[in-house]
Amino acid sequence: MDRRRVALLLVVLGVLCLPAPQYLGWAAEATSPPAQTSQIYAAEPIDLDDESDQKRFVDRHGHEIVLADYQLTTRYDDDTYRSVNVTRRALESAMANGSATVSDAGARADLRAIAAEYEFVRDSTAGYYRLTVEANGSTVRAESVSLAPVATATAEQAPRYEDLSAGERRTVDNVLDNATADDAGYRPRVNDPYVDQLPTAIWRGDTLYSIYTYGHVDDFGPGFGGFVLGLGVAALGIVLVLAGGGLYAYDRWSE
Repeated sequence: MDRRRVALLLVVLGVLCLPAPQYLGWAAEATSPPAQTSQIYAAEPIDLDDESDQKRFVDRHGHEIVLADYQLTTRYDDDTYRSVNVTRRALESAMANGSATVSDAGARADLRAIAAEYEFVRDSTAGYYRLTVEANGSTVRAESVSLAPVATATAEQAPRYEDLSAGERRTVDNVLDNATADDAGYRPRVNDPYVDQLPTAIWRGDTLYSIYTYGHVDDFGPGFGGFVLGLGVAALGIVLVLAGGGLYAYDRWSE
């Protein structure tokens, strides 16, 4: 084979190597198993008679039945409520004095909506209060309670293992059986059934578990590894193009 043909072959091979970051990244994505979640989960059984367990449990999972007063501030306002400031002041007054009356129509509507969604409210000192709204929102009452009834009410909202599908049970089993804070935790696959419900509290038999986020991993996925490998192949392609071009030019000039 003459030098010009060798030169052209080198150039062609080099050009084919240049888009390697793109096609090797695609190939890695297509041939790799589904990625794991970026969240690392841990799990622990909860004793509802233990005060420290109650606190951890409510801190992690109580947001579904507890509204914190700071959520009714401009910073957290997402237009869910009509009169955020008036509503917050009414709740703060009720928590301080036991009850409060409300004349603002928007705040009355807000309080009705809050009472329909939340059973308790919490102040800035982590004091909990049972919420009652009466007279079409004109009266709001807040009864101070200990942490125990809040934890119990949160546990009553937790899903039960026996109500899950077989695939969802496998995901829960994998998390509960492999995730403890004593090791590296557990990362399920992003397409595992029920993974979109994590973190969560859950009953398995007579045991209440708290599945919580233990850590976070910045995972670029398999496509990134293919992309990095492709950079090396693309660099080789540049070398081949330059070598082929140089050889072709040298052969012409040496005629």
